[in-house]
Amino acid sequence: MDKSLYVEKNASKPKKYCSKKCHEKSCKNRIIVKCANCGKEIERTPSKLKLARHGFSFCNRKCKEEAQKLGGKCPEIRPAHFGTGNGEHHYRELMQQEIKLGCVDCFNKTIYMLVVHHIDGNRKNNVKENLEVVCKNCHAKRHFKIKEEKWSFWSASLTPREMLDQL
Repeated sequence: MDKSLYVEKNASKPKKYCSKKCHEKSCKNRIIVKCANCGKEIERTPSKLKLARHGFSFCNRKCKEEAQKLGGKCPEIRPAHFGTGNGEHHYRELMQQEIKLGCVDCFNKTIYMLVVHHIDGNRKNNVKENLEVVCKNCHAKRHFKIKEEKWSFWSASLTPREMLDQL
């Protein structure tokens, strides 16, 4: 018997393989399919193919995301909300230059601390005159309310502008 061959253990009819790695590969039931986005050949197990909700397989996450974009090759996997936005959140892009200047009150320029505040409280009113860049602390002050002679945060209320200096 050739010593370079690997022989299966605990089998009624042992098979011979060139290596243990080759034996393990033969044990895996794999099917070759093409990536639904780029067409690259990939191996998938039958159980993984069953789990594919829409029947598409992708070589990686990036390929899947590319395929489900608005101009992508697989509109069937696109979430229902894709392309239905009304532009309501574009106000952040409108304020990119102002964000670089920092908070209008305390001049904090730490990017992760800055938010865009709607002066009139209406999140649908996205004209530049209704927007201001503030840090999270100054933003909280814009949503304070007096309750039992104490100021407390209340996200639905707006602090009167003339009272901001008192806080």
